[in-house]
Amino acid sequence: MTTDRSTEGPSHAVVGARTSASVENLMTILGLDVTSEGMKDTPERFVKYLKEFIKPFQIEEVLGDGFESPGASGVVVQAKIPFRMVCEHHLLPALGCAAIGYIPNKRVVGLSKLTRLVQAVGTEAPGLQEGITDRICKLFHTHIEALGTIVVIEAEHSCMAARGIASPGVSTITSSVRGAFRDVPAARQEFFSLISQVK
Repeated sequence: MTTDRSTEGPSHAVVGARTSASVENLMTILGLDVTSEGMKDTPERFVKYLKEFIKPFQIEEVLGDGFESPGASGVVVQAKIPFRMVCEHHLLPALGCAAIGYIPNKRVVGLSKLTRLVQAVGTEAPGLQEGITDRICKLFHTHIEALGTIVVIEAEHSCMAARGIASPGVSTITSSVRGAFRDVPAARQEFFSLISQVK
């Protein structure tokens, strides 16, 4: 059977070439010499950089179905998870770390899945740290049907560090809570007590 490609979008190669050409045009307008040794490949590098932060995913592929664990009733916490994102306002990166805690409801996930989820949402699309934090929490809580979920992210934004107010070293901390962590203060206290012990 022959596939009719007339209704299909352009190939990745064509899109990449067009995007690189657009970046090159912008740099030229700004007075940069895109033929210089140091900048001749910059448009392509910039496009590749952005593509690293435009990676849609399916939650099932990241978290899987988990494992039955009827005896798991305590808090599960993972801290110091490497976090990276691109700010939707300036397309500049923010780097930091995340912590996730959850109270299982008969099912648990492999430990690597928590880190994979943070990485997946952070590089899904340019966004805001507040929204990314909430999305991680919502996706995990809903997919695993946890009794409670909490996510905390701390990151330094290069859009603040390298431009505008030009203040490196400033940390932005965001959190999102669901279920027991929202409704039971003692559960939140246990989570923060646990992550405070991580060196």
